[in-house]
Amino acid sequence: MQRQSQKRLKVLSLNCWRVSQGLWLVADKRRQRIKAIADWIAHSSSPLAASSYSSERHAGGIEEHGEVGEGYDVVALQELWVRSDYEHVAERAKEAGLVHSRFFYSGAIGSGLAILSRYPIVSAFVSPYPLNGFPLHFIEGDFFAGKAVCGVCIDVEGVGKVDVLNTHMYAPGGEGDTITGAHRVAQAWELARIATEKAERGRHVLVMGDFNSQPHSLVMRLITTNGSLLDSFAETHPPPPSITSAAHRALSPVEAMHAHGITCDSPLNTYSAPKLRKKRSGDEVVLRGGKRLDYILYRSPADSPWQLRAESTSLELSEPIPSLGVSYSDHFALSTTFSFTQQQQKLPDPLTPDLLSPALSNLHGAYRASLASSRFQLRVFLGCLAAALGLTVASSFEPLRALDWLFTLLGVVAGAGGATFLYTGFLGGSWEAGQLRNVITEMEAELQRIRIARVDEQGRMEMDDGGWTR
Repeated sequence: MQRQSQKRLKVLSLNCWRVSQGLWLVADKRRQRIKAIADWIAHSSSPLAASSYSSERHAGGIEEHGEVGEGYDVVALQELWVRSDYEHVAERAKEAGLVHSRFFYSGAIGSGLAILSRYPIVSAFVSPYPLNGFPLHFIEGDFFAGKAVCGVCIDVEGVGKVDVLNTHMYAPGGEGDTITGAHRVAQAWELARIATEKAERGRHVLVMGDFNSQPHSLVMRLITTNGSLLDSFAETHPPPPSITSAAHRALSPVEAMHAHGITCDSPLNTYSAPKLRKKRSGDEVVLRGGKRLDYILYRSPADSPWQLRAESTSLELSEPIPSLGVSYSDHFALSTTFSFTQQQQKLPDPLTPDLLSPALSNLHGAYRASLASSRFQLRVFLGCLAAALGLTVASSFEPLRALDWLFTLLGVVAGAGGATFLYTGFLGGSWEAGQLRNVITEMEAELQRIRIARVDEQGRMEMDDGGWTR
């Protein structure tokens, strides 16, 4: 009754790190870590659960405290690609009241996404991102993993339906301001579109996951503005100090983690610390103490009598697993407690040409690079085809019969290479170029709409001013 009367919703997002079908061999202590994560979720509603650092908004400022004894209503997990791992986590989560769950498939090895819920799941979906890396970059795995946005619609008693979206976005490409990051820019546009569609159905929307982008990035600004989404961490914390300021330099690693919302590449994480030691001391990530890549975003329909309000946001699972001495993941978990109030949300500023123009420039550059790469790969295909034919002819000469095995081997390699580059150059290249054109067309149409609206507004203002002066 207390949960219903207060109308609260507590959610958690965690990237479980490389517990995938294809990469399980390089996922350190995968089974032990998954068991520890499952145990932690199972006991998350217990008063004996590990205390968390949280900051809650008050009229006088920020108060730090630990929240214990209040279980989660929704848990969103990323990089949980092994079905048996999901089943173990989902089964243990029932002990904490998370009796409803979904596991989402996408791509060749799965999306790695799962959602656990206390409330009944009314419907579910998964939508793979149209642009998701390159087939030749098989080491990265993004193309084959089929990274996606998935979601469930849950029925929250006393409030109504809430759409919960979970995503894991394309990793390479910095902050999305380079050609390499164009795929994540396109994903940001797609994610914002889906969130907007859900909200326009009159539902509250939560968007959680690993966005692989920092708060100041082009990607995050596109998501929050185009999707009219609020950032729960930013809404419940004061702006962090500049990383070059004396105030920041005075912070301990733990204090920096909480001030900046660091969820990845923290020196406190046993998997990130060795990587950070290899970076130069003046590196931005080293100076900040890590990256904030994981988010819980939200919005409510404008005409709803109840509006989501982020009350507190905390970082969880930042301590090593006691029995193993390693971190639960190379990411820390992010938790937010929401209340439902009748106070209208103040949404982010709308899209502007200043934001769309660099995004379009990025996508146009990626489109040109895609065409050039496709042409190059098709030339390689023709070269492999010519090599295979040449090797076949050469093997027919009598003096070279002793080398038949070598010609056969090289012919197989040339044939396989030719088939690969035909696939990646023609099919993959055409697919990428077409999808980039789709996003470019949508953005250009939105940019044109904004400019027309501005001209119309300016015209009305001039008419009003003219009428007043007369």
